[in-house]
Amino acid sequence: MKTDTISPFDTFLRSPFVRVDDVRPGQVVVSGGPFDGAQGAERFGARSGPDHVRSGSLALAEVLRTVDPEGLIDVDTGGRFASLSDEQLVDVGNFTTYPTDIPRTTDSLANGVYQVVKRGAFSIFLGGDHYTSYPSALGFSRAVAESQPRARIGYVHIDGHLDFWDEGTPGQRFTHATNARRISELPNVVKSSMAWIGLTGPSADEPIEAVLRGGGVIFSARDVRRNGPREIAERAGDHAIAQCDRIYVTLDIDVLDSGYLPGTGSIDNNAITPTLLREVLAVLSAYPIGAMDVMEVAPRLDRSGRSGSIAAEMAVTLARPRLLASIDASPPRRDVPGDRSHRQPHARG
Repeated sequence: MKTDTISPFDTFLRSPFVRVDDVRPGQVVVSGGPFDGAQGAERFGARSGPDHVRSGSLALAEVLRTVDPEGLIDVDTGGRFASLSDEQLVDVGNFTTYPTDIPRTTDSLANGVYQVVKRGAFSIFLGGDHYTSYPSALGFSRAVAESQPRARIGYVHIDGHLDFWDEGTPGQRFTHATNARRISELPNVVKSSMAWIGLTGPSADEPIEAVLRGGGVIFSARDVRRNGPREIAERAGDHAIAQCDRIYVTLDIDVLDSGYLPGTGSIDNNAITPTLLREVLAVLSAYPIGAMDVMEVAPRLDRSGRSGSIAAEMAVTLARPRLLASIDASPPRRDVPGDRSHRQPHARG
């Protein structure tokens, strides 16, 4: 499996750079898809997102790699966790993309994630425009189908947009506005176990009606602010896992208000804050997530460079139970499919 070589100093959280063939079961594996050829005609730059998120993670790495026999303390919860281990997290670099060839890029990215997941690893895929979430989910879906033919996958989509058009523009079924629709068509993804968090702004009827008709649930940015991030994350997570064994989570960084994160292709000025998103992700991290991605960071649109560091922090928040082992009596993870101890989700119109 070919990957582009990157410097060990530019890997995510300064993790070891390895070949896909050297990935081991139980590891967390970061990969990238530097591609933005499936988005609109303006505000390009997400092709530089994977390496920018890696660079944005370096300051956080200095904290998480602090060697202390008593571990690190979470000042929010008082819990303790072990420092980041080189054995747990590795980076395989960027999978090959083809700027003018969407089908060939799709095959390459899907095969890359498939190779990671089939080896028993947890995949963190860095995009790329949001279309690249589809090949990431496709690779995950194929690996799950091969190892567990009866397993079913739920889906949580954190974004300012639905991305559920059947065609982004007439005749175009593979764009950054159709990725969730294509994921819903994968044979082991349960369409009625799909949930959206953070939507804002206007939308056409067809994609919303298609989501709700299929049994999905939608929670807007206003829902997160009004009901609180914990409640919304639990309702979305419960809905996604109720009929399923694992959840695929996609995070489009444009779910954040552009005043905090300007480096993305779609600007939203009525979106959620990083504090609210971090809480959403912290809650979702306790669910049985099988793979995840972080999308749409476009560094050329943010001269401050903070978009990459915020995206890196959010990725770590969502993947934290798999990256940082607890070393005290923390609350148990909610890994049991069908656990209905929290209130039931509902669809909103």
